[in-house]
Amino acid sequence: MPARNKATSCNRNRPTPLDRVAQAFAEICARTDTPTVSGRAIGHGLPSCAMCARELAEILPLLEPQARDAVWRELIRLARDVGEPWPTIAIGIALPGLRTAAGRLVRDYDGDPEDLDAELVAAFYEAIAHAAVDGPLICARLRSAAYNQVRRMRYGATAYATRTRGLHALPQACATPAPCGHPDLVLATSVRAGVITQEEAALIGDSRLEKTPLSSVARRIGMPPTTAWCRRKAAETRLAAWIKKDENQT
Repeated sequence: MPARNKATSCNRNRPTPLDRVAQAFAEICARTDTPTVSGRAIGHGLPSCAMCARELAEILPLLEPQARDAVWRELIRLARDVGEPWPTIAIGIALPGLRTAAGRLVRDYDGDPEDLDAELVAAFYEAIAHAAVDGPLICARLRSAAYNQVRRMRYGATAYATRTRGLHALPQACATPAPCGHPDLVLATSVRAGVITQEEAALIGDSRLEKTPLSSVARRIGMPPTTAWCRRKAAETRLAAWIKKDENQT
């Protein structure tokens, strides 16, 4: 796996969002009442006994692709119909591939890698909840959907930062109500213009400018991480469109 960037060294003793998923998965596997699935019901040559999460994680790499997809369809059905702990079991089983994806995402990333990790976890949960499961390579497609979603966010944030750095060089007395100046001023101006709300500005400011992991911001304001991610994404989309519109008018 590619090396994490230098920001990781400051937090090496603190568990990352992916580490916390691994811990939650291990706790589920250690339960005396750990949930199981029926290999007989899934079919495709699986053992006919009931299998727990740990056994599924062990046997999946040994299965043929069609059998792996059958297991993943059952995991996703349980995650959607039953709820926890099945979403955590699914992401725990997918964790090795997600760690590899996280390593690619943080290459040359100047921000806090934990932020990307948290968003990758949230994006994978979102994929479990909504992705189509009627084709092959289900786990790979879920992982790819999550990776691409965070990758777009990451490079969108980079482009946004580049634009605001360029705007910082403009005179403060702008002729238009343009989003000029320090990023904090950009956010404040966008709130006054009705582009984003004060809460959305705080969400962007804390997680982007202050580089507080989004999971921590969400926990502080009492909002589920996936909801915070979606709120921030929608706000940043409006903000980027507003900035682009203004650039085209100047």
